[in-house]
Amino acid sequence: MAPTTLHPQADLRGLRPAARAGAVFLPALAPFRRESWPLVAMMPVLDVNGALRAALAARPPFAQDPPVAGIFACDPFLRLTDLVAMLRGAGITAVVNYPTVQVLEGETAAALASVGYRAEAEFRLLQRLAEQGFAPIACATSRRAVDAALGAGLRRILLHPGLARPPDPAAWWADLAGHVAIEGGTALAWADQASSPRRRMRL
Repeated sequence: MAPTTLHPQADLRGLRPAARAGAVFLPALAPFRRESWPLVAMMPVLDVNGALRAALAARPPFAQDPPVAGIFACDPFLRLTDLVAMLRGAGITAVVNYPTVQVLEGETAAALASVGYRAEAEFRLLQRLAEQGFAPIACATSRRAVDAALGAGLRRILLHPGLARPPDPAAWWADLAGHVAIEGGTALAWADQASSPRRRMRL
């Protein structure tokens, strides 16, 4: 059975199979303290996809219970054919658009959106990966993003609170998860949402 809660992991060593299956593999975050991950995941100094490629190449393919691959879907240098080959060779079966540009706000978010780097672009990559046989998980931080993901035909929605914890996390979850369910989707929880920092990324 697919996990209903996902959690970020920079290192898979020592994880039991069930925990590994619910892990979003983000090896680029390994040098940083776990509590800083929500912020540093979107720092321009990281090559999220490059670190994933290197980590997968350095280990045998997963024979069972592979993690979910965390993909920075707005990487301008990302080539679908290379990504597909990398994931298949590693035994990866599921992907999620995390880190996501949805956590950005203000001028940075507006500038990225003006050149097409927005949630919809991330979801288009997930659609293309689904066509290649991968199980897509759409990370969404708002009702608008949830609707965009559902409209793109994506049905497993990872509800991520962004960089600022909602004032009432339970109500936030219930509202979005209920909406996803009504629309025929499945809502997945982000395990670290209770520890997300109360700050916004307005760069």
